[in-house]
Amino acid sequence: MENHFKLDAHVHTSETSSCGFLSAAELVKRYHALGYNGIVITDHLHEEYISSLKCKEDWNSCVDHFLYGYKAAKKEGKEIGLEVILGAEIRFGINDNDYLIYGFDENFLRQNPFLHRLTPWEFFEKYGNEILIIHAHPYRNGNETVFVECVHGVEVFNGNPRHNNRNEKALELYNSNPALYSLCGSDTHRDADEGRAYMLFDEHIFNSHLFINNIKSCKYKIGHQ
Repeated sequence: MENHFKLDAHVHTSETSSCGFLSAAELVKRYHALGYNGIVITDHLHEEYISSLKCKEDWNSCVDHFLYGYKAAKKEGKEIGLEVILGAEIRFGINDNDYLIYGFDENFLRQNPFLHRLTPWEFFEKYGNEILIIHAHPYRNGNETVFVECVHGVEVFNGNPRHNNRNEKALELYNSNPALYSLCGSDTHRDADEGRAYMLFDEHIFNSHLFINNIKSCKYKIGHQ
């Protein structure tokens, strides 16, 4: 069967990510116009973001804030016909590495408070059988510290044009670790970022669990501009 469902797995909203310049509704409209069938909202979840909120140690309020962008995108997606899936880009306190996580829902977030305060190894041990953990742009801007044992896969192409992503090294990492999955994403934050990368599926992907099931079954292809 020909791949027909086109999705971007790495998108940020201005409602939640402080580095985002495009609103959730605008992102959905742009991706729909580009012929995409879905996007994953992967807003940032880390200590700096939580510290910027008034909720502080009230985790449920923090989750409410974190979901603003996703829920706004979901609402717009329903109106114009674009699937919007929940994801996150999490960072632990040990360093500046970022990890894309998929396969969870709002209840998961609420039931696991301050999960970003774990180490990468603790996070993988605790949640690795439930969700998909992908190392985002592993070699960006000179980074050389990669914990392959803490992830299921690697973002082999990151489309953000304002960073030295060194995607060729990410691809080498994937090729030298055959057990890993390969993903790609535009890492959309602002105008002209959207649609730089895509994933193609045979199946209509309407939630995060379907997304990771297709990844684990290797029923997808990746591509980029």
